[in-house]
Amino acid sequence: MLDVTSRALLVWTWILVGIHLVWMGVRYGLGFPIWGDEAFVAVNFYDHSYLDLVQPLEYGQIAPLLWLWLEKACFDVFGASPWALRLPALLAGIASTWLMLRFCLRALPQPSALLGFAIFAASYYPLRHAVELKPYAVDLLFALMMLNLALDLLQGATEKRAQKGKWILLMVISLLGVWSSFPSLFVSGALIVFFGMLGLFGKAEDMRARLSLLLPSTLWAIWLAISAIYMLRIFANPHAASAAWLTEMAMWKPTFPPLEEWWRIPEWLLQAHAGYMSAYPSGGPNYGSSATLLLIVIGVIAVWRSQRRGFLWLLLGPLVFLFIAAAMQRYPYGGSVRVAIFMAPAFCLLAGHGLVTLFSRTPAKVQAGVMVFFCLALTAFAASGVVRDLQQPYKILADQKSLEFAGWMEQNIAADDYVAGFCNTERGYVPDFFHLGGSMARLRFHLMRDFAHPVLWGGPISALALSRGGNMPGHFWLIAYSDDNQTDMPFPKGEFDLLLEKLTAERGPSKHFEFPFQNVERVDLYRFAPR
Repeated sequence: MLDVTSRALLVWTWILVGIHLVWMGVRYGLGFPIWGDEAFVAVNFYDHSYLDLVQPLEYGQIAPLLWLWLEKACFDVFGASPWALRLPALLAGIASTWLMLRFCLRALPQPSALLGFAIFAASYYPLRHAVELKPYAVDLLFALMMLNLALDLLQGATEKRAQKGKWILLMVISLLGVWSSFPSLFVSGALIVFFGMLGLFGKAEDMRARLSLLLPSTLWAIWLAISAIYMLRIFANPHAASAAWLTEMAMWKPTFPPLEEWWRIPEWLLQAHAGYMSAYPSGGPNYGSSATLLLIVIGVIAVWRSQRRGFLWLLLGPLVFLFIAAAMQRYPYGGSVRVAIFMAPAFCLLAGHGLVTLFSRTPAKVQAGVMVFFCLALTAFAASGVVRDLQQPYKILADQKSLEFAGWMEQNIAADDYVAGFCNTERGYVPDFFHLGGSMARLRFHLMRDFAHPVLWGGPISALALSRGGNMPGHFWLIAYSDDNQTDMPFPKGEFDLLLEKLTAERGPSKHFEFPFQNVERVDLYRFAPR
């Protein structure tokens, strides 16, 4: 590769760093309405103390305890705005950008390192999760912190004092990761095996040099095992038990290896890795990321031939532990970028190296042309993300409609009015928030945050009780929420019509307001006159 091409690639990489951070800042600044997956977690912050968050969460959410406490602290200090709740992810995303560039430049020579970072910087999913109320940006941050420290130990400081400091920092970050990022365990496990094997079978002939790797690796393994077992016992296992249904979900079940049909495992692995797992800079299911996977494979072969096989384990070793966890049905193997985002550094770096290797034997002018093409393509992809977010500042239209509905309620309902909510109910007329999923969680969150009145959700009995209770100088409002999309519990219209008849007989005719959100999701609002 021509030196001039490498220098131009370095300049362009810094330009892409700027575009990446601008994209992140724009998306964060737009304050996308909280959407369903975020609301699953956010509704827990209203009624749960820090100690309550140790217990299983509503909607069967499973998230690391320290991350939950951090989000709860942001909620308590800054409020329930999307900017407050997404602040931890944003800070993790900014830090990950710098750490990814540092890791790439130290792991492989130019231009492979720069192209690897460029693929990362132009990728949609790492950026999206850096502006989202979920722990995935923290997963990526912990992986990058540990990978950078591992390279420092291999290539960096030679003084004993500096080496000792790096080991201590690596262990501390790993132990914090147990409580902050579940998949950090996979990265920690791979690094412990890497340094342990290096101490046992490495090239160092001096016993002291071997012990300098074996002793800290052994201590690290012991403390990590103790901390992980304790965390699983008092926190993760109870949460997983309360959400045992997750393993049967259509989204999760295909992510577990078909051990009973072991001959299908190679095909299953190919499908997993050619799907969302390798969606950098973009991709999708059904082999939608095959091109990136091909580049990753070429990169793997090139690193193997360069006799850096230990480095390959450093990059891909976490996949072994991920597969074991998936085989035990404890963690999904792929299925989405987010659950395997800790592999983004390895996949992007190897894809960049694969791209350089693919054209390494072509004339210098062809190489330069290829690099220019990919530079422009990746830059355009990142820039188009900024434009797309400006044009559509929400994930789906229903998120925006839900937010607008909560604002309408706050503006139009008086302080002395009473409000009841009706949705699918379980036995005893308890609202069935669970089966309505993210759409209902999002509506509840928006009403909790933007609507000053408490809403009593339930069925006919609870609505009638509220409408009859005490002196009610104001209007009585009834919210009827329905979302029959992908549910086996359609809105009980017959039951609701009987409730309307009883309320009309007692309070007179109502005024009806319709709020369609998107597709079949909607709110029907009924206002009854004061008693």
